[in-house]
Amino acid sequence: MKSNRLSRANYRFALPTLLLLLTQSGCHKQNVVAPPTTGPAPVTTAAPPKPVGSPALAPLPPEGVRGIYLTGWSAGSKKRFPQLVALVDRTELNAMVIDVKDDGEVYYDMDVPLAVESKALNHAFKVEPVIATLNEHHIFPIARIACMRDKPLALAHPELAVHDANGKVWRDHSGHYWLNPYKKEVWDYNVDIALDALKHGFKDIQFDYVRFPSEGKLNSLRYDGKPEGAKREDQIEAFMKYAADKIHAQGGWFSADVFGLTSMVKNDEGIGQKFEKIVKNPDYLCPMVYPSHYAFGEYHMKDPNKEPYKTITLSVGDAQRRLPAGTKCRLRPWIQDFNLRGVKYGPAEVRAEIKALEDLHIYDFLIWNAGNHYTEAALNKGEDKTPRTQPTPTAVPTATPSATGGAPTHSPGSGGAAPHPKRVVKP
Repeated sequence: MKSNRLSRANYRFALPTLLLLLTQSGCHKQNVVAPPTTGPAPVTTAAPPKPVGSPALAPLPPEGVRGIYLTGWSAGSKKRFPQLVALVDRTELNAMVIDVKDDGEVYYDMDVPLAVESKALNHAFKVEPVIATLNEHHIFPIARIACMRDKPLALAHPELAVHDANGKVWRDHSGHYWLNPYKKEVWDYNVDIALDALKHGFKDIQFDYVRFPSEGKLNSLRYDGKPEGAKREDQIEAFMKYAADKIHAQGGWFSADVFGLTSMVKNDEGIGQKFEKIVKNPDYLCPMVYPSHYAFGEYHMKDPNKEPYKTITLSVGDAQRRLPAGTKCRLRPWIQDFNLRGVKYGPAEVRAEIKALEDLHIYDFLIWNAGNHYTEAALNKGEDKTPRTQPTPTAVPTATPSATGGAPTHSPGSGGAAPHPKRVVKP
């Protein structure tokens, strides 16, 4: 299996032990540039005309989107895919997030010329029968597209990649290649893949790695076409708006994965994900709030990994409070169903994460396991599909104690934990 969310969610404050495990186990004034045909992508906050005659967005499950992650290989497996469909049928789950593009590899035979040219197609699954099965079982299909981390396109078109100080195509500490967010061609390539997924029946496009690199010698990186004084947070916001407009015009929902840390810090962490800007354009923000990925001492907890209820309550509570009044964006967090750093996650731990979200009146969630093995005992039976309504961002409840985990009240506006010496800093 080639996809590993643990690697992408590797916060730069993570412990050396975590980094080793992840490696072994293989998320002011603006500069406005006129939209070019090629070259630098535009940075603008000006709203384009509303699409005329756009199709209605697909109906969402009334009980909230509750999904699991599948690799392209699992989706194409004659044994594994039916097993996972049956798991969804038996439980409260109702959605699947399926890899369409990860690390540059495209997992079904799509009609995107640049994917063919860069030899990105690997034909892991046939999209038509997969979507037909999901529709038959009333499973909401979400296409995951890892945007900026992309080996095939970086090698096929070095001019679209991030470069090192010597002008060579750059790789991060994990050996991954990255695309240049200042290139319009990069924007269009990822959007073209999204539109092809919608054409084939996916109803929600979930962008991952919608950011700048976070590992390696970042200060020496070169971004060809970067306007003088351009800010990364503005470039990512502009890309998100560009994609959202295209996706919405074709009747698709738009969601985006971000680090769980994003809601705790005031800046963009050096990767372009500033919370107030990253929430402007997607319909759903999917923070990766895996308790194993918070440092010792975060939120004043000795080990957040051992307190899933409390960690989720405080982290997602921070995100709720920072949603701007009147925003359309809602939260659909990623939670963990995997073991890391010596802590085993079973039915009690996974259920505690879900309970924390429900106590915050959030009924949408996505569960991550890199091997696509999920703890059924943590999930309610399939008949529990009661329609739910999330609170509007203008009336977010304060986290309160619960019998499951007993998280203390978290005062609004506190912003989370005290400063941590290993926290991400802007390069």
